[in-house]
Amino acid sequence: MHIEKPATHEPEALSVQDSQSFPESKDLSQENLDTCQCSQAALQMALIASGLGLWDWNLITNKTYYDPHWKGILGYRVDEIDNEHKSFEQLVHPQDLPRIRQVLHDYLEGYTPVFEVELRMLTKSREWKWILTCGKVFQWDESGKPIRMAGTHKDITQDKAMSTTGCAYATQQYQLFEQLQSTEDQVREKSQQLETTLEELKYTQKQLLQNQKMANLGQLVADMTNEINNPVSFIYGNLHPASQYAEDLIRIIELYQHHYPTPIPVIALQLQRLDLGFVKKDFLKLLWSMRAGSERVKEIVFALQNFSSSDEGQTKKVDLHKGLDSVLRILQHRLKEKPDRAGIEVIKNFGELPLIECYPGELNQVFMNILTNAIDALEERIKHDYFFTPKIFIHTEIASSHLSLIKSNEVWGNDKLLGKKHKIIIRISDNGQGILPHIKRHIFEPFFTTKPVGSQGLGLSISREIIVEKHQGKLKCNSQLGQGTELVIEMNTTARQYTAIRKHASF
Repeated sequence: MHIEKPATHEPEALSVQDSQSFPESKDLSQENLDTCQCSQAALQMALIASGLGLWDWNLITNKTYYDPHWKGILGYRVDEIDNEHKSFEQLVHPQDLPRIRQVLHDYLEGYTPVFEVELRMLTKSREWKWILTCGKVFQWDESGKPIRMAGTHKDITQDKAMSTTGCAYATQQYQLFEQLQSTEDQVREKSQQLETTLEELKYTQKQLLQNQKMANLGQLVADMTNEINNPVSFIYGNLHPASQYAEDLIRIIELYQHHYPTPIPVIALQLQRLDLGFVKKDFLKLLWSMRAGSERVKEIVFALQNFSSSDEGQTKKVDLHKGLDSVLRILQHRLKEKPDRAGIEVIKNFGELPLIECYPGELNQVFMNILTNAIDALEERIKHDYFFTPKIFIHTEIASSHLSLIKSNEVWGNDKLLGKKHKIIIRISDNGQGILPHIKRHIFEPFFTTKPVGSQGLGLSISREIIVEKHQGKLKCNSQLGQGTELVIEMNTTARQYTAIRKHASF
């Protein structure tokens, strides 16, 4: 081991010698001895005042001087600890000894500037005290090898205890903080879950309310159509015989005029006032107009009955074309020409469709929602282009199930699962302005709408649920700005009960 010797060396300033010093110490004169003893006494007093114990170690012989205060720190008397280095190692805690040797080695090899280490030492009362020991080499041989080093011991047990208490307190505070943070995270997570649940409940509540409103409206429409249908049927049924009676009476009047061309003055005056020729022609026209009007009313009543006939929870085989025609009849007042705009032309291209097993009332509601949105879009474009010719196109066709026109990941898109061989495709499009891309992404979301405040965007959301969930179909929107919007419905020819679908689902 080697540690570099300093350029200027004053060993007498660091060496402590008394009657218990090493044998190799030089003899002193009485005068010098008195001076030395005074210096040592002053040094001892300073060390005691600072709480330090002094040690002086000969690295060659392993002889070590421990001053009385060094021994007193551990509770020993002067004669109870031998002045040997092994005495020190015997008192050190076994777990600390390897670390002390490593620190000493690093210092003597010149890796660290000072020897300093905290360790535990055994007291006379068999307790462990924490000691801070510091030291330096102060004597070297001619080759520069360290010969002697000296240092101090200091009791730091109380400081350690306070530090440990502080660390324990800090650890406890940190643990409490982490627990608090974890609790806050849990509360935040629960709060988010509650918010999500609340939103779902609000949505479900509004959906149930809307469904209830639609059910009540359907029942009201059904009741009203029955009430209207009875008197209208009576009028319609009696218009034909009334027209026949009117024709018979007019025929008799004409016979009287032919055989009795010169009536009495009172009848002649009444005929002149009546303008019988005009009455004969106009009366028949009036009757036929009434008959045409009653037929129109009967068509509307039939359309309303067809629109509202849902038979809750039951599917029926129906003609989809009749459902579309019924909805168009109900919307006729919005399609016809008005003073401020042209009429909306409906171009139908109906294919040969079989009867479809479905929920007809709810499917008619889908047609109503899509056509109403198309009319709204056309009316909006008419406001900005008076010469625009509004049109709605309705196209239906039947296609093989493997030629699905709409990509979907829905469970019920599996034809093997459904056992279907054909798909029904219904396209309803308009030549309006189209939908902006960022709006198109949200059109199927509940309560989303671009209409004035107070309007709820439930139409397409409910339509999608009816098509997808209740009919195991698909609904897609295609739109390009300036070219219009197309809603495509794809359905199976036979709807299966939703509960049956869930039995085969993978969830």
